[in-house]
Amino acid sequence: MFKRLFHREFLSFLALTSVIWALITVSKAERSTTVVIYANSPSSIVEDQFITDTSIALNVEVSASGINALRLQEVDKESVVVEASAFSLKSEGMLVVQSAEVIAQLNSVYRGVYSFSSATAEVMFPCEALERTRVPISIEGLQNIRLPEGYKWLQAITVEPDSIDVVGSPEAVFRARLHVSLPDFLWDGNHAFDLPVEGLGSNLTSISKERIEVRGASALWTENKFEVPLVLGSQIVDVEVWVSGPKKALLSRTFEELITLSAVQNASNYTIVAEPVKENISVLSITPNRVERIGQ
Repeated sequence: MFKRLFHREFLSFLALTSVIWALITVSKAERSTTVVIYANSPSSIVEDQFITDTSIALNVEVSASGINALRLQEVDKESVVVEASAFSLKSEGMLVVQSAEVIAQLNSVYRGVYSFSSATAEVMFPCEALERTRVPISIEGLQNIRLPEGYKWLQAITVEPDSIDVVGSPEAVFRARLHVSLPDFLWDGNHAFDLPVEGLGSNLTSISKERIEVRGASALWTENKFEVPLVLGSQIVDVEVWVSGPKKALLSRTFEELITLSAVQNASNYTIVAEPVKENISVLSITPNRVERIGQ
């Protein structure tokens, strides 16, 4: 029994000694390896250039000691976003970022865990000069707009402004199709929507506005009858004029503010003419529309 107990304790001692030795060995170990780090641009558009490849691989040496030395591969393919201010134009078609910018970010994030360095001095981003142009804005979703019964448009739906200045890659500018999408809406009167311009993105951005106003006006349409005396030579004729237009305008304005009534003298009669003065006003009928001349 004593020998068996001694044997068990001896094995436990050996195991504990092995663990301690392994920990001491690992804690003193220093190791380094090469990993790939991706330097990323914050946007496709930097300064006056369009970056055609926004993620560039950079070989970086990573070092660590102790238990961290066993996990060096954890940072392989890590990404670092470089600030736009760090870019400079090296030559036509090439923006450059100092590798030190990338290394500084890595060392800041993994301070006390890993140490980074690179033999490469610069990270090169291929680019091309931006195109600038003015692109019209179209309206989509007109089928979503409904008018109440009896309403008509006073002012058709328009966008303000109807175009914006954009900048982007030559291909994106060439293919630019910008629009706003109208919501489902009952348009009863004057309304305006502040809507985002759709069709912009990382390859195409606005340098004037990214939101525009959609405006329109509708009104209840009605008809009204006016009876107006008209002097024709030596006679006075009562003329009945039916007018169509916005209800508010027909009720708040006099006949003279809406319609001009006149007569064209012919050989044997007068032709009565009624013409609208205001926009959106129309003449439906004139009775009588012709009057015989007395004494002819």
